[in-house]
Amino acid sequence: MSNFTIKRAILSVWDKTGIVPLAKKLEDSQVEIYSTGGTYRTLNDNGIVVKKIEDLTDFPEIMNGRVKTLHPLIYAGILGDSRKRSHREDLHRVGGLGFQLVVVNLYPFSETYRAGDKTDPEIIEMIDIGGPGMLRAASKNYHSVVVLSHPSQYVEFEKRFEAGEIDEPYRRVLARDVFRLTSNYDTEIASYFFGQSGGLPGFWAPHYHKVRELRYGENPDQQAALYNPESAPEDMPFIQLQGKEISFNNYIDCLAAYRVSSGFCTDRIVCVNLKHTNPCGFGVADSALAAYRRAVKTDPVSYYGGIVGVNVPVDRELAEEFTKSFLECIIAPEYTPAALEILSKRKNLRLLIPNAEYLDFPYDTRAYGAGLLVQEIQDSHDDEKQWKQVTKAGPNQASYQALQIGWHVVKHVKSNAVVLADGDGTIGVGAGQMSRVDSLKIAIRKAGEAGLTLKNVIIASDAFFPFRDSVDLAAEHGIAGIIQPGGSIRDDEVIKACNEHGMFMLFTHKRVFKH
Repeated sequence: MSNFTIKRAILSVWDKTGIVPLAKKLEDSQVEIYSTGGTYRTLNDNGIVVKKIEDLTDFPEIMNGRVKTLHPLIYAGILGDSRKRSHREDLHRVGGLGFQLVVVNLYPFSETYRAGDKTDPEIIEMIDIGGPGMLRAASKNYHSVVVLSHPSQYVEFEKRFEAGEIDEPYRRVLARDVFRLTSNYDTEIASYFFGQSGGLPGFWAPHYHKVRELRYGENPDQQAALYNPESAPEDMPFIQLQGKEISFNNYIDCLAAYRVSSGFCTDRIVCVNLKHTNPCGFGVADSALAAYRRAVKTDPVSYYGGIVGVNVPVDRELAEEFTKSFLECIIAPEYTPAALEILSKRKNLRLLIPNAEYLDFPYDTRAYGAGLLVQEIQDSHDDEKQWKQVTKAGPNQASYQALQIGWHVVKHVKSNAVVLADGDGTIGVGAGQMSRVDSLKIAIRKAGEAGLTLKNVIIASDAFFPFRDSVDLAAEHGIAGIIQPGGSIRDDEVIKACNEHGMFMLFTHKRVFKH
C-alpha cells in the first residue's frame, strides 16, 4: 500500500483515447482537474468538472494554442518536490498549486512528417513544445508526481489508483518511459531538419531497447543481447515454436538464410542450407523434399549442424527428412501439425517463422569503432534485360535457368565468391578466398567430393575475373559458361579465353561483392 495521494492533475492530450473514463475516475475521487484547449472541451462536453489552466495562471492561451502551459506556475506546480520544505514554501509564496498527476501525450509529429503529403508549415506545427516540457518536468520529479504519456498506460494506472498502489518504483518506470518517448520524438524532429543526404538519412540516431540477454556473443567470453527498435518495441525477428534459445551466431545465420530462401523469384520451391552465413547448398524443385535433397547434395558434409531455409510450409515428408540430420535451425513460413509432431522429438531444434516486416530492413549497419557505417541493402532482384552476352556462344534455356540460380546464390556468398550451378541448384561453392581462382578450385573440389558432374554447369562470380586463369581451369572441367559483372581492364583477355574454349559469358554490369 502506497501513501502517495493525488489531489490535483493536469490533463492535456492530443490523443483523446480513454481520457474521459480516466477523468471520471479522478473526479469520483475528488481530484481537482486542470486542462487545456481540446482536452478541456472534451471533458467539459462529457460532464466532467474541469478547470482551465488559465484559471490558475491568469494568462490566456495565445498564438492558436502555441502558448498555453508555458508558465512558471505550471512548472512550479509540477517540479515542486513535496519532500522539501523550501519547495513547499516557494510554491505557497508565488501562489502556486502542486500537481501530483500529469497526463500528456504529444502532437503526432512523426506521423505527419512521414505521411509524405504534408507541407512544411503543417509539419512544423506538429512540433510539440509544452507537452515535452511538462512530461520531462513531471518525470524529473517522479518522487512527487506520477506521469502518464500514452493511453496504453491508463488501465494499469486506474487499477493501481483504486488499490492505492501508486508506489515509487511504478512512478520511476513511467518517468523512464517519458524520457524514452521524448528522446525518440526529438530524434524524429532532428531527422526532419537534417533531411536526406545522398539517399541516406542526414541524421542517424535510431533508438533501441534491450529485449533479451543472449547466452553469449560469437564466443563464450563475449556478452551479447538483442535490441529492438523503438518503432517496433514488441516485434521479434522470428516466431520461435520450439528449441533452444537462439544464439548470437544463430541470429546472424538465420537472417542470411531468410534472405537467400525468400529473395529468389520463382514459382518453384526453394531450399537453402547455410553455414556461417554462407550458402553451402541451394536447391530448386517442384517439391520441398526434392529441393532439400538437392541442396544437401551440393555439400553433404558442410550442411551438418547448419541452418535450413525454405519458402514453403514444412510438411510431414520434409520434417521426417530433417530428423535424419543434425540441424541447428529451420526457417519456414509455416509448419503443418504433422510436421510439428515429428520435429518436436528434436527438443533442441529451433523451429522459426520469419517476421518479414522486421527482417526486410532497407539498411545494413555496422559498428566502425566509435562510428557507424550505413549502406542500403542491395536489391536482390535484377533486370535480366541488362545482362549482355559478350562471347560468340550463348546460353541455351537450361543454362539460362542455371545462370539465374547461380547469380542469385553468389550474392549471398562471402567474397571472393564463386558458385557452380545447374538448372536445379548449386553444384559447388567457393567462398572467402583472397584470389578468385582459389575460390573456383574449392568449388570444383567440393563438386568432385560430392560426386557431381561439372558438364554443362555454369559459374557465377560476384566480381570480375582479373585474369583468364579461372576460364582456363573451368574449360578443363567442361563448364559451359560464366556469368559475372565485368569491368576488369582484362575483360577482353577473359572474353577471348571463353571464345577459344567455346564457352559463353554474360556480363551483368552489377557487382554483388559481399565483404
